[in-house]
Amino acid sequence: MELSATVSRTMKQRKERPAEGAGGTPIWVWLVYALGILGATILVLSALFTLGAYFLSEDVPVTVNASVLGIVLWGGLCVIAGGLWLSRRRR
Repeated sequence: MELSATVSRTMKQRKERPAEGAGGTPIWVWLVYALGILGATILVLSALFTLGAYFLSEDVPVTVNASVLGIVLWGGLCVIAGGLWLSRRRR
């Protein structure tokens, strides 16, 4: 009685390569993108809310009291995120 066994290639042990780190986008880039999206969302929703109040209130005068610091902060985050996105796209 003769037994023979063959080992398939998938069963052979493979030597694992040492971890070389993720080759994807760095976390700080994702953080800047997220802050830019947050800033854009806040600016757009604020503008829509103000326009809605302006057009829908017929009996009460609507005044706009915008914070310069808020516009600079959220607008700056949008500009930084957009600039980063453009610079990474051109590479």
